[in-house]
Amino acid sequence: MKTNQESKLLHTKKVRIRKFGLNIRYAELGDKNNPTILLLHGVPENLQTWYDIAPTLSKDYHVLAIDWPGFGGSEGFANLKNHNPRTFAAVGMDFLNTLQIERSHIMATDIGLSPALIMGVENPDHIDRIIVMDGIPFPTSAYSSWEVRSFGRKNSIRAKALIKWFPKISAKIAYNKGFHKGSNIPKEIQAEFLADGHNKTTQNAFLSYFQNNAPGQAYLETRIQEVKQPVLVVWGRHDRFINVKLGEVLAEKLTNASLDVIEDSGHFVHMDKPEALLKAATEFLAQTNSASSPIRLV
Repeated sequence: MKTNQESKLLHTKKVRIRKFGLNIRYAELGDKNNPTILLLHGVPENLQTWYDIAPTLSKDYHVLAIDWPGFGGSEGFANLKNHNPRTFAAVGMDFLNTLQIERSHIMATDIGLSPALIMGVENPDHIDRIIVMDGIPFPTSAYSSWEVRSFGRKNSIRAKALIKWFPKISAKIAYNKGFHKGSNIPKEIQAEFLADGHNKTTQNAFLSYFQNNAPGQAYLETRIQEVKQPVLVVWGRHDRFINVKLGEVLAEKLTNASLDVIEDSGHFVHMDKPEALLKAATEFLAQTNSASSPIRLV
């Protein structure tokens, strides 16, 4: 058994964000005088999904990772319809403003992809470079697996069953199918993910996000060319939940984007191939000019 000293779990704390008044759990690593990067998780995950990424990035960046409302240790919305891309984007900015972060890069995966790009569209003076991975930015099911399509259907019995069965069945599907050749998630990280699966708040937020996803996707689709920040689109070559072809479509639609397809990786690139992701991300972020140096609100 691992000792606490060897644990991969990130140290967390909470803050009540100003605009929404929600208690948000977050991890903070690195020197606050370095450029900030905000990490946005997907499902079925929470901020602990960055266990390999955050510590390495913290050597050169001020790293912040949050739990989305209703996930992990963050408070959920009373109105379940607020679990959607546009509101989550506003939560991300509320979090940065509450911590008095004037500028930030973003790295986001899965359900974090759309909020990250919306943050870029709506806050061009505050969001710098953006890295997005394996998500669905537009209202289409053409590139999605049957599980993802099920979650998006209103009143889907199959989707409700998948949530109810989590973690016993759904987790096995997610982690067996989400990695290229078997899950390598540390036991203490997986235990936290599975505990979230039993949490009714997380279950409601999970399903609500997917069933309130389409309007935010449609909004992003109409404004995708307004994303002026440099964007690195990263995709796992063997993503069996969201086909890599959607990554190609996204990179083509963005005005200033490059695509990096990670070989021998599934959907969870950040856990499946962290070294490859870190190499691509650090090279991309290193291109930032001096105008992106951190500024803090007074």
